[in-house]
Amino acid sequence: MREDAGAAPTAAPCAREGGHRERSSSGSGTIESAVVTPPAVLAIAHRRGGRSLPDWVGHPAVLAVAGFLLIRAIGLLVLAISPDRAGRPLIEVLGIWDGGWYVRIAEQGYADSLDLSAPATDQSTGSLAFFPVYPLLMRLISASTGLDPRVAAVLISVAAGAVAAAGIAILATDWAGHRVGVLTGLLWACAPMAVVSTLVYSEALFTALVVWTFVALRRHSWLLAGVLGAAAGLTRPTGVAVGVAVAAYVGWTVLQPLLVRRSRVPQVVGAHRATSVQDMGVDPDIAERARPAAISGGTTALAFTAGVLALAGTPAFSLWVGLRSGRWDGWFAVQDAFWGSRFDGGASMLDLSGKVVRGESVPGVELMSLAVVGCMLVAVLLLTLAVLGRVWWPLLVYAAMSLVMVIGSAGYFSSKLRFLVPIFVLVFPLARWLGSRSRPTQIIVVLAAIAATTVSGTWLLLSWPYAI
Repeated sequence: MREDAGAAPTAAPCAREGGHRERSSSGSGTIESAVVTPPAVLAIAHRRGGRSLPDWVGHPAVLAVAGFLLIRAIGLLVLAISPDRAGRPLIEVLGIWDGGWYVRIAEQGYADSLDLSAPATDQSTGSLAFFPVYPLLMRLISASTGLDPRVAAVLISVAAGAVAAAGIAILATDWAGHRVGVLTGLLWACAPMAVVSTLVYSEALFTALVVWTFVALRRHSWLLAGVLGAAAGLTRPTGVAVGVAVAAYVGWTVLQPLLVRRSRVPQVVGAHRATSVQDMGVDPDIAERARPAAISGGTTALAFTAGVLALAGTPAFSLWVGLRSGRWDGWFAVQDAFWGSRFDGGASMLDLSGKVVRGESVPGVELMSLAVVGCMLVAVLLLTLAVLGRVWWPLLVYAAMSLVMVIGSAGYFSSKLRFLVPIFVLVFPLARWLGSRSRPTQIIVVLAAIAATTVSGTWLLLSWPYAI
C-alpha cells in the first residue's frame, strides 16, 4: 500500500504535462508506467492547433524527394528564363540528342533490319541500340493521355528521379543514419549531370529501378528484387551490373550459412566459450544480413529466381537485337557504327587523360575534357572510400562494375559524366563526411552543389555543341 501511495503523486504531473499511461505485461503481472511528453513538444503542438506533424514528414525518403523536386524545379526555371535558349521551346531543349531516338522508337518502333551504312543514309538502324523500357512507357503514357511523347518522357524522368532519391535515402539511412540518408539523396540530385533527370533520357528511370532493386534485395523481397532487376536490365546496358550484384548476393546468402556451419571456427575464445558472432570472428553486420534461418525451401527457390531474372534483362535484349538484325553481335555493331561505343579497356580514357595533362586537348573542349578526367578520378576515389566505409557489398559490386564499364568504354567522352549519375553509391562517403560537419557547413555545401549543378546543366543544354 505504501508503494502505491508513493507512486500516485508522480503520475499526476505527468498527466498535466500531456503524458499518457502504457500498460505492459510481465511474468508477475501488469506494470503501469507514465510516458512524459516534453513540454517543448507540447508547446509546439499547441501552437499548431494541438496537432503535431505526422512522423512520415521527417522521413529521410520524404525529405530527399522534396529536395530533389526543388532542385530540379530550380534547374527548369533557370533554363526557361535563360537568354541562351534563344526562343526555342523548353520541351525542345529537354528532348535533344538521345531524346530524338527515344521519341522515334516510341512513335515508330524499332528498325526491322541492320544497315551499318545508316549513319550516312537512313538512321533508323540506330534505334536498335536503345533499350525498350523507357520508350515503351513513353508510348503507353502518350497514347493514354494524348501528351506529346517528349512531355510524357520528361514526366517519367522527373517522377523516376524522385523515386530514385527516396530509395537512395533509404539505403544510405540503413548504412549511416537519418542525416546521412537525407544528405545522400540531396547530393545525388546535385550530381554534375543530374540535369539528365529532367531530359528525355533513361538514366533517371534506370537509377530508380536499380535503387529499389537493392532496397528489395536488402529486405529479402526476392521476387520484387528479381523483377526490378530485370526491368533495369531492359532499360540500360549497365543493367548487367545489377544482375551480377543480385546473383552474387543470392548465391552468398544461400551458401554462406552452410559454409559457416561447416567451417572449423574455434568454439573457445580465451577462457570463454563463443556465444555470439563477434566471439566467432564473424562480422555481426554480415551475419545479420545472411539471415540463414530464413533461407530454406521455397525461399531458396525464390532467391534463385530473383538472381536469374535480374541477370536475364540485358542479355535478353541483346539476343533480341541479334535475332532481328541477323547477327549475334548486332547490338554491339550498332553501338560501334553509330557512336564509336565499344569496350576498349580504358585506352580512350587514358589517351584523353594524357592529352589533358600535356595540354593537348582538342580546341574548344578543353574545359569538358578536364571535367571528365577529373570526375573519373574523383569517382575512383569515392568508390575506394565507399569500400573502406563498408558500404553494403552488393552495392559495391554494382558500383565497381558500372564504373569499370564507364571508364573502360570508348565513344563520346562527354557522355561519361551522364553515365556516372546511376552510380549513386559514389555519393555515400561524401554524404557521411558532410553529415559529420556542422549544420551551417552542410547548408553551404548543399547550396553550392545546387548552384553548380544548375549552372553546369544549363550550360550543357544551351551552350555545349556536342552530344551529352
